Amino acid sequence: MSETRKNHLTIDGGQVKEDEHVASYKPIPEADTDFRTSKISLHKSKDKLSFDGAEEKLLDKEEEARIVTRVDMVDAKYAVGDHRNGDAKIELDANKRQFSGLSKEELLKYAEDPFWVRLRWVMFALFWAMWLCMLGGAIIIIVRAPKCSPPTPRTWYEKGPLVDFSYVEDYQEVENDLPLMEKAKVSGIFASACKDTYEVLNESPPACLKQFKEFALKAKSFGVQVIVDLTANFVSKTHTWFQQSENKTSNFSDYFIWASSNEFNPDEPGQRKLPNNWVSTKNAPAWTWSEKRQEFYLHQFEEDQPDLNFNNPQVVMQFDAVIKKWMEAGAAGIRLHHARELLVNSSFPEDIPRSGKGSVPDAGHFQYEHWLHRGTRDQAALDGLLARWTALVATHATGTEGTVFTIAEERRPELFVLDRNTTSLRPPSAAEVVLQNLTYSAAAIDKRVDKRWPAIQLTVENGTDEELAAFAMLLPATPLLQPQQIKSKGNQTKVSELLTEVVSLREDSSVQHGRHAIKAVRVRNSTETVIACARWKAGQSGYVAVYNPGTEEVHAELSGLTSLPAELSVFRVSSFNAYYTINSPVDTNDVIVPPKASVLLSYVPKTEAEQ
Repeated sequence: MSETRKNHLTIDGGQVKEDEHVASYKPIPEADTDFRTSKISLHKSKDKLSFDGAEEKLLDKEEEARIVTRVDMVDAKYAVGDHRNGDAKIELDANKRQFSGLSKEELLKYAEDPFWVRLRWVMFALFWAMWLCMLGGAIIIIVRAPKCSPPTPRTWYEKGPLVDFSYVEDYQEVENDLPLMEKAKVSGIFASACKDTYEVLNESPPACLKQFKEFALKAKSFGVQVIVDLTANFVSKTHTWFQQSENKTSNFSDYFIWASSNEFNPDEPGQRKLPNNWVSTKNAPAWTWSEKRQEFYLHQFEEDQPDLNFNNPQVVMQFDAVIKKWMEAGAAGIRLHHARELLVNSSFPEDIPRSGKGSVPDAGHFQYEHWLHRGTRDQAALDGLLARWTALVATHATGTEGTVFTIAEERRPELFVLDRNTTSLRPPSAAEVVLQNLTYSAAAIDKRVDKRWPAIQLTVENGTDEELAAFAMLLPATPLLQPQQIKSKGNQTKVSELLTEVVSLREDSSVQHGRHAIKAVRVRNSTETVIACARWKAGQSGYVAVYNPGTEEVHAELSGLTSLPAELSVFRVSSFNAYYTINSPVDTNDVIVPPKASVLLSYVPKTEAEQ
């Protein structure tokens, strides 16, 4: 038998070679006597084995005890190398091998090893260094991140109220009401100019501006700012500018709007045909013939008030000078009248009648409301002109409290409601809202306060009073009042107690920055309505004001207003209201409102989920 074929036992955990036959072990049958051997021939005596060292121990008993058998003989396979002899190989599956980890003695061997000690200290230091870095990064992010700053407080002219004294020509008369305005916390007034707009440029000595300066200083001592009303559109026919323009003096030739006409009117022999069909605000033709110049001049107002040409930069600079004079005299701002008619289309297009919404069916051809005025109102260059004057007002102001530049609006839709750039107006102004059809009136107010914070004046058919002023204090707008509204209904020499109590709400967060709901609400057992305004902000008290413009007492149902709970609390009522006392509870669907009176209530707003 060759050397490679000797009987041997191989323990191999590797995979079985492809060229080797694998078979399970099969015992030799006892009946096969050819392979049987006597027990004595297969066994050597103990003495012989011991003598040649066959039974010598390679390991002592202690080391041998440490050896742990990791082989499960159930998974062993026996490979027979050759069918002709008894050679066999035991093969173990490599996937069954497992590592049970180091023993305790082996672990202790490395516990004090210098390398592993240093490594543990390095990992420990690295952990805390990274933790401190993360902590420092979090602190830096918190410190340097943009702050959630509170909303910007409203300016003095946004808080209001403002009072309109523009029809009072005598400053002394206004001064008499300054103590009342101080008690009513009036922030500003509109005052008339003591001279025609352009006369202050050549006044010597400047008596008007001196008088105004003294008045403005006194008003400020009562906490009241003065805004001047000006009209830039025209001058008198007797003004030197017009006379020189009629004579075609070079510097003044284009100071006014002139139009020639070579045609004659067939219906009126000897008279020139008008340049176009433009109609003035006085329901008359907007053109008048000048015999001296042999041209028509435009006047959108009175015939003896020719329109200045604001397409001429020199005319614009003249009004610049007027603004500077008033601001340097102590004015807190300017309100411009008839601003939307300042510019005209120099091509003089024919006007077209109104149609559809906004038209006046009974208006004739010589009535102002009949026409669209597409050539004389809201020209494209107006936005830039207003922005120029806003900047000029701010530049020449003597105070630091903020300035006003706005325009007076007489009809709807206002300029700021249209798709125009009116961000320069501070604040924008809304046309007067008369509380007649309350559903329409509430919708008109809500539309104007939806995106801007305008100055707005509420009136009723038979005048205004302190009750309507108290209601206006909750509007998300600047309340514009008449002088009588700050006075007591029973005593015109005393300030309205109701107004002085309610005006404090203008400082409240819910009124300055909260949400709003303005609506005409139903009256119990009636088809009538009253107007209500609710103001609220998350985490703050809510307020609701109800005004009854009618002549009968009503029971208002307010549940239709957003954010109102089932029960309200009385905040303020006028002294003649006998139904409520301060802080008394009120059912939301049964609020008693006397005629021509307001009721103000407070409440805890519903959460979004409740709404």
